[in-house]
Amino acid sequence: MIRTSKHNISEITNCGKLSQLDKLMSDYKSHLQTYICYIIDGVLPLKIMMSSSQLPNENIEHSRYKQLIYKHASEIIRSQIEKAKQKRFYHYRKAYSYFKKNDRQINFLNKKFSELNLKDILKSRYFTTPDIKNITIGLDERFFDIKEGNSFDNYIKIILPYFNDKGTRAIKINIPLKQHKHSNKLSEDGFKLRKNIQIKQTKGKYYINLIWEKDNPPKKQIGKSLGVDMGYNKLIVTSDNQFVGTDLLSLYEKISHKKQGSKNFNQLLTQRDNLINYHVNHMDFNDVNILYIEDLKNIKHNKKYYNNKIQRWSYKKTTEKLERTCQEKGITLVKVSPEYTSQTCSKCGCINEKSRNGEKFKCISCEYEIDADYNAAINIRNRGEYSPSDIKTNFTVFH
Repeated sequence: MIRTSKHNISEITNCGKLSQLDKLMSDYKSHLQTYICYIIDGVLPLKIMMSSSQLPNENIEHSRYKQLIYKHASEIIRSQIEKAKQKRFYHYRKAYSYFKKNDRQINFLNKKFSELNLKDILKSRYFTTPDIKNITIGLDERFFDIKEGNSFDNYIKIILPYFNDKGTRAIKINIPLKQHKHSNKLSEDGFKLRKNIQIKQTKGKYYINLIWEKDNPPKKQIGKSLGVDMGYNKLIVTSDNQFVGTDLLSLYEKISHKKQGSKNFNQLLTQRDNLINYHVNHMDFNDVNILYIEDLKNIKHNKKYYNNKIQRWSYKKTTEKLERTCQEKGITLVKVSPEYTSQTCSKCGCINEKSRNGEKFKCISCEYEIDADYNAAINIRNRGEYSPSDIKTNFTVFH
């Protein structure tokens, strides 16, 4: 298991060190953008790693930093290439379907996708050159060392990509670090620090993320299965009749009336995330060995869930918290298709959209009455338990 703890270092670091971090962030970002452009233009090859002697200096001469930045640029390009390939294949399928339906472009239809004479993906209209704005600098043990301190809990000695006046040694800075409730809890729970840190700048403030690691607990082999329905009015409703997070609606309303990006807006988002963590932490998972949840990765395009407040509803945050909780407790988490779970009667199986009316569900066939979200949670559990063919194509298991 991997966890992170975020530490604000702007308020406890002297101005001289902050100016050095400013220079590091500026030069790193500039160097990264240059390497990205060089790779796209063919000046540099696209590899996982390269020798520093093959890399131009630009504004950073330190060999290890040059390798680090090249690797970062390579990862960004590779990610962008995958996105571009997916876009191109999506358009191919769309065109294939259209020509097949209208019996056109027979030569095109007779070729496999791999047989098409396609442009280099980097030169295609599907690839967009990344514009580097916000970055996180990831450093391994070659670039830093962490020691216990006196005035502060720890000191992190960071090697900068700059040399002293004689050009013989790299400049180093000591960053004081305070542990806090979250990091202390990770330590108490048996997590150990990895030899990696991340430096990030957000709105003029610097943060260091410590990376913690712990072996996964063994998966539970015995227990009950539980279905979970996530919604706007009720954060979570389970198939064993737990109603969780019914107090978030008023908070969503407050968020919707704040200017996005404002101080109050961000404070309310933090309050929302804390409430989500609180509610999931207090759920009863003692006898559970498998948890079924909805796969709503395309939620914004799903009319069932879309409304003008949906951006304030935290499906992603809730899902991530459930994933972490299941990982820590040895519970297998499975995502299933949500299709018709809100329209299906959990008692007789009749599917009809007229059975659901807001928060209430009354089956038009057997007249069974139940809370609509509770009904959906039961259907989600049943889909996971009794529909293996549906599970095979619609689920993701997290180990």
